[in-house]
Amino acid sequence: MSDIEERAAELVNSASGIANDFLNHFNEVLLLIENLPVLLPEMMDDLLRWRPQSYVEYFEKSNLPGSAKTLETYRSIDPDFRQLFEARVMALNLMAEEYIDVISEHRKEDGSIDPDEIEDYCAKMAPKFRSALAELAEMVNHGYASADLDQQGQADQLMRAAV
Repeated sequence: MSDIEERAAELVNSASGIANDFLNHFNEVLLLIENLPVLLPEMMDDLLRWRPQSYVEYFEKSNLPGSAKTLETYRSIDPDFRQLFEARVMALNLMAEEYIDVISEHRKEDGSIDPDEIEDYCAKMAPKFRSALAELAEMVNHGYASADLDQQGQADQLMRAAV
């Protein structure tokens, strides 16, 4: 096994065939939402620059050694499991976009935001996002063992968490 293949194997969780590193995409937005009221305005621009990404997009843009092998592994996992995973990723991306949109609506013409205006919202939304992210992490870390709902059930569960 080449050095790149070994590093790719380290990226991919053997239970699911999915690399845990992808969760950083969502950990970043969660961190920004949780800390935004305290660290304004420095983090607002970072939050507004965040863009949704699929697993494939994330690793196509990644500089991590073994990203190509990680994608190759991902494309070989069970298609039903991959579809379920992608539905959860899409739901989290939509949640993040919704939260960012609401927060950005509080931005004034000069670009500033009063932390008091968004503190309650961020405090309410962050735990919901954290919960949905934990469910995705459970799937990444344990594969089918945590995927006890069908795709529609998973999407319904995530959407309930967003409300």
